[in-house]
Amino acid sequence: MGDLLKPIYIKIEEKKVVDTVDIKTAVIYRLNDLIKQKDITVNEAAVRSGVPPSTLKNILYGQSRNAGVVTIKKICDGLDITIQEFFEDPIFADLEPEL
Repeated sequence: MGDLLKPIYIKIEEKKVVDTVDIKTAVIYRLNDLIKQKDITVNEAAVRSGVPPSTLKNILYGQSRNAGVVTIKKICDGLDITIQEFFEDPIFADLEPEL
């Protein structure tokens, strides 16, 4: 997955996010963390989720402008988590305004 997807935030004991990010970046880092936790490849995550590998790669590499909620839900299903669990991560706590 390379240096491109190295997290720019640090989770500390209180589960606080150190850096504020936009929603697109937060989704990228959350997906990256989940794929690493499951110890699977991006392609395996895509197959489990029923989304084309190119779609997941476009999201992870920042080439997708807006990962749709339906796509995120499919990925969550494939990674065996709820969409609520996906967005409960501290990285979503202090997002930059999307104005």
